[in-house]
Amino acid sequence: MAKSYGLDCPVARTLDVIGDRWTVLVLRDLFLYRTRRFQDFSETLPGLTPSVLSGRLKELEESGIIESRLYSEHPPRSEYLLTPRGRTLGPVLRALRQWGEAQTTG
Repeated sequence: MAKSYGLDCPVARTLDVIGDRWTVLVLRDLFLYRTRRFQDFSETLPGLTPSVLSGRLKELEESGIIESRLYSEHPPRSEYLLTPRGRTLGPVLRALRQWGEAQTTG
């Protein structure tokens, strides 16, 4: 889980939820592809270990940012998608993308 800053500050509260390494990139994938399976994340995020991915998905689900949906019972497997609360992070991700694009061209 992201380090809790324990501050009454909107930026700190946001980082408490999405401030861990890889979390924003997991969210990026969900905005790009809408629904992702565990293996999908592993393919688009090389270097992200299965244990870290599992932890990030669990934390995002506990925070109400994503939800999981069972797509196979034998073996049990889930796909992940953004909740309405998670979709409200869209402008934040767009702003990060735009800032990053400006840095590579400017």
